[in-house]
Amino acid sequence: MFDVSQYTYLVGNAFFFLVWLVLFIARKDLRKEILIMSFAVAPLGPLSEFFYLRDYWQPTLFTGWPIGLEDFLFGFFIGGIAGVIYEEIFGKKYVKRHLDTHPYWMFGVALFGLAFMVIGNIVLGFNSIYVSIAVFLIIGATMLLFRHDLLRNAFFSGLLVGALMFLFYLIFIPLFPNVIQEWWLLQNISGILLFGIPLEELAWGFGWGFFAGPAYEFVRGLKLKRT
Repeated sequence: MFDVSQYTYLVGNAFFFLVWLVLFIARKDLRKEILIMSFAVAPLGPLSEFFYLRDYWQPTLFTGWPIGLEDFLFGFFIGGIAGVIYEEIFGKKYVKRHLDTHPYWMFGVALFGLAFMVIGNIVLGFNSIYVSIAVFLIIGATMLLFRHDLLRNAFFSGLLVGALMFLFYLIFIPLFPNVIQEWWLLQNISGILLFGIPLEELAWGFGWGFFAGPAYEFVRGLKLKRT
């Protein structure tokens, strides 16, 4: 028998695909950034599930596997979206004068993030969603120590991605009314639901945007025009 629940995650990804596509089409000058961020982040989707599946959520995938295409697609779309949403919403463009680049910074971030997740989640036993949010905020704050000019980018990217997550769930939950109770391990987290949305999802959105929003500018040494 056809089980529509197997495609719930895939259907959810369609929302982020549409947002990604609108951002990609709207600003030709940002297409390189959105593609680089998308491909850079895509593998982190499946990788993060090694932690999240332990204690945060256990979604159903169309393949029946614990980790699959849906995780890769979500990483791809949310990576590109977070990378450019601030520039697109606020109409920001880059100045021609570049600052110092940090080409190897992402490798250090990847190692730090993995080590922090292993120690915080597996060794110390903190829930993976809280550890990952802490990783995002710490790395984002570290960037801002070197680039104070990226503060607005980080803060508003966080708010915008958090708002996007909120909008997504306002659409998603009525379509699949029992998905939160069936997929999320609510007993392991705060259990606070805003309009049925786990508070941690919104906090994750802010943390991710706070880190990923200014990441490309930081690595490439790009500076946004003041308005």
